[in-house]
Amino acid sequence: MQAKLLTGSIYKDITYKLNRITAVKEYFIPNKKNNYKPYLLRKGALVIYTLIIFFVNTFGGLLGLPQAMASSITAENIIRLTNQERAAAGLNTLNTNAKLTAAAQAKANNMFEVQYWDHYGPNGETPWMFITQAGYTYVYAGENLAKGFRTAEGVHEAWMASPTHKENIMSPNYKDIGVAVMEGVLLGKETILVVQMFGNQTTETFKPVSPAPKPSSTTTKPTPKPVIPEKGEIKSIRIVNPKNGDLINDANVDIKGDTQNVSGEYSVEIHNNGEFVGETKATQSEWVFDKGSDWQEGEQNISAKLKGEDVISETVKFIIDSTPPQVNKETIKVQNGGSMFTLTFEAPQDAVDIQFVSSEKTHQIQKIEGSNTVSLDILKSDIGDSSKLVMSDQAGNIAEVDISEYFLEEVQGEKDKATVAMSIKNIFGTTDGISLIVVSFVLILLILEAYISWKKGKLGKNAGDLFTIGAWWLILLVGIFNGFGGVIS
Repeated sequence: MQAKLLTGSIYKDITYKLNRITAVKEYFIPNKKNNYKPYLLRKGALVIYTLIIFFVNTFGGLLGLPQAMASSITAENIIRLTNQERAAAGLNTLNTNAKLTAAAQAKANNMFEVQYWDHYGPNGETPWMFITQAGYTYVYAGENLAKGFRTAEGVHEAWMASPTHKENIMSPNYKDIGVAVMEGVLLGKETILVVQMFGNQTTETFKPVSPAPKPSSTTTKPTPKPVIPEKGEIKSIRIVNPKNGDLINDANVDIKGDTQNVSGEYSVEIHNNGEFVGETKATQSEWVFDKGSDWQEGEQNISAKLKGEDVISETVKFIIDSTPPQVNKETIKVQNGGSMFTLTFEAPQDAVDIQFVSSEKTHQIQKIEGSNTVSLDILKSDIGDSSKLVMSDQAGNIAEVDISEYFLEEVQGEKDKATVAMSIKNIFGTTDGISLIVVSFVLILLILEAYISWKKGKLGKNAGDLFTIGAWWLILLVGIFNGFGGVIS
C-alpha cells in the first residue's frame, strides 16, 4: 500500500514538472498549443519590450544609468591603431612619450576648464604652448582632436577620412606620440574628449636607408704630408661639425667643413680611422658630406682630404651613441607591502636620469654610487593601468620600458571583485546595454520561430507576423545605434 502511494506521489511530481516545462516552452518555442506563436513574440510582449526600451532611454539618467556602454576609447587603443596604420604603410611606429602625454592631458583639462572646442583657445592657448610647457622641445609637432565618439576605431576612422588629420597620423616627420582621453561636460554636453599629439625632437625624419658607397679598390691608405705653400698662399681644409669630443645620438650625422684658397669645383675625401669612407663635391668654400647610411656606434676619427692634393685636415674625434639605455627585465621585482609597492631593478650603467611614470605621476629614481641596484617605494594609489620606466643617457637617448605587468600581477587578486562588478555594470548598467539585451532576446526568439515554422510547414501562414516583428526589431535596432558618431577637429 505504501509503495503504491509512493509511486503515485512520484508520478504526480513528474507530471507536474513536465506540465511546467511544457508551459514555459510555450513562451519561447512555437508549437501546436500556442498556435505556433510564442507568447513572448505576441503583440502584448512587443508593447512591453518597447516600453522597457523607451523607459530606460528616457529616464535612465534619473536612475543613474549612463547613456553609453563601456567605451573602448583608451590612449593605448588610439596609439595601437595609429601605429598599425603607419606600419601598414611602411612608416616608422611612434614611441609613447611621457612629456607629450602630459601635454595632451593638459590640453584636455584646459578645454574642459575654459569650455572651448578648437586647437586654439579663447585666451591665446595653442597646442605648442602645452607641448613646450610639458618640457618637450620639438622640431616637428602636430595635434588631432576628437569628441563624442564611443569607440577608438570610430575616432581613428574619422581622422583617417579627413585629409588634414590623416596627414598628421601618416607624417614621416614624427617619432613620438602622446594621447589623453577624458570624459566630462564640454559646451553643455557630456562627452568623451580625445587629444592626440605628435612630435619629433630632432631634424631627422623617416626615410629609406640607402647602402653606403663602395670604397674604391684603387684607393690606398693616405699618408699625411706637410702642407706645401703655393705662391704665398696656403690651401687648407678643416672639419667644423662635429666638433672634437662631441657625443652624438644621431647616427646619420653629416660631416661639415670648409676650405681656404681653393677655387672652382673640388672634391673632398672623407676618411675614418684612416680608411676611405666616401667623397663629396663642392664649388663654394663650405662643403657637406652625407655618408648615405648610419655611422657605426662608438668612437669615430674623421679626417678630410682635398682629392688629388696633399691637403689634409686635422683629425676630429667624436662618439656616436644612438642606443637608449637598456634595462634587464629579469632584474625587475615588485613587492606588495600593504599600502605600498617596492620596485627594485638593476639600472643600466649609462643611464643618467631614471623616472617611474604611472597614473600621470612621475617619481624620480636616484642611483646609488657604487651600486647599480635601485629601489623605489610607491603608494598603491599612484599606480595606474600603465606603468613605465623612462631612462635617458648622457647622449640624450631616451628609453621607455613598460613594466605594467609587474604591478598587475600583484594587484590582480585585489581587482578581481571590482572587475566582476564592472563587467556586470558594463552589460546591465547602461541604457544602451539594456536596449541591446532586449533586441537581442527578441532576435533569438524571432529566429527560433521562423526555423520551427519552416520545419512544420507553417512559414507561409506566419509570414505576416514574422515580417511585422522583424520590422519592429529593425526599427528599434536603428534607433538604438542612432548617434554612434562624433566630431573631430
